[in-house]
Amino acid sequence: MFKRRITPFACLIISLLVCIVTFVSVYSYSEIKHKQEINEIRLDSTQYSEYSDFIGLTEGESEKYTKLAQMIAMIEGYYIHEYDKSAVWENLYKSLVVSIADDYGQYLTAEEYASLIDSADGDFVGIGVHATFDVDTEGVYIFGVIPNSPAEKAGIKKGDVIIKAEGIVSSEETYYELLDSVRGEAGTEVSVTVLRDGEEHDFKIVRQAVESENIFYEKLDNNVAFIRILSFADETVSEEFTKKLALAQSEGCDKFVFDVRNNSGGYLGEICDVLDLLLPEGPIINIVDKDGNTKTQNSDANCIKGKMAVLCNKGTASAAELFTAALRDYKLADIIGTTTFGKGTMQTTRYLIDGSTLKLSSAFYNPPSNVSYDKVGIKPDYEIELSEEWDVRFFKMPKEEDIQLEQALALLNATN
Repeated sequence: MFKRRITPFACLIISLLVCIVTFVSVYSYSEIKHKQEINEIRLDSTQYSEYSDFIGLTEGESEKYTKLAQMIAMIEGYYIHEYDKSAVWENLYKSLVVSIADDYGQYLTAEEYASLIDSADGDFVGIGVHATFDVDTEGVYIFGVIPNSPAEKAGIKKGDVIIKAEGIVSSEETYYELLDSVRGEAGTEVSVTVLRDGEEHDFKIVRQAVESENIFYEKLDNNVAFIRILSFADETVSEEFTKKLALAQSEGCDKFVFDVRNNSGGYLGEICDVLDLLLPEGPIINIVDKDGNTKTQNSDANCIKGKMAVLCNKGTASAAELFTAALRDYKLADIIGTTTFGKGTMQTTRYLIDGSTLKLSSAFYNPPSNVSYDKVGIKPDYEIELSEEWDVRFFKMPKEEDIQLEQALALLNATN
């Protein structure tokens, strides 16, 4: 499934700050020269007392709201050029969130939030492939085709590289534009050209709603189950995981490699349900708010038996880090790879009065040990880096070149 990054509004914010600094400088000079012409605007700070009390502002801090009101009033009263008033406020709101340095905080207008919800809708409409940017061809490398998807029915195969879609030639600059062109309304047709074994092949694929697929299972030698978890960001992940785990056990697997490399996390409920299948009775997660209050979610006593290993890297983040840390804390798995990303916070999105939204980091979510990995990551037991060649071509890497997996198998197959 294609996923799109969301870009910060850094340039917009810098421009806003420059405009504000320029305005203040010019206004200061004008005030000295024409002081007799300016009626000073002094607003009574008691107008803000109710809200100030709610958020715990002191009287001095309340004056900052008065100052902002003064600035806006002065702009409206004396600025000689036309400007977009709504844009001023939207930029102020965005700047406010940026100024608190919350890496995951975000202000979205009502329209932006609605668009985000639409793009994240579970009824994904596309062709049904797992793909990533290919550094070799600057195309879209397909590392998985979802069963019964439009892509599979049309003849698209794992290893194909989309080099053109709807007339858009893939490159580093057009990559996301091409991804957008593949999505569309169900029942409509998309034209794609793929590169396969050095030859180009054209396909016309009818877009349809596609069920997500996030868990991949393969039985390896010596009854080892290799289970790759692409993401926890789907409400069916725990159900998928339960089925793949049961299949592995039915096929005689008693050793497990869980691959959460490049897994950026997902839903709290899903990761807790997944870990409940693996952990003995005890804490799964400790949610700690800004006042230090802790809410713990626990696992029951039912869990699978067997040796385990976890593969992680710098792309392992958030819920995938909780997965890694929980198995480490219970001493159930060896951790192999490189230090993880370091996101140990949860975000809450709240509606504002006009339908816009504010997302803020609202709590730490700590693993069973209650030791936060936020901004530090999880250091593996066996630190092994992939070669640069395969690090940038991760999903093209054959198993025989995967030295992290090789280490995991050696540990699982070692006789104690």
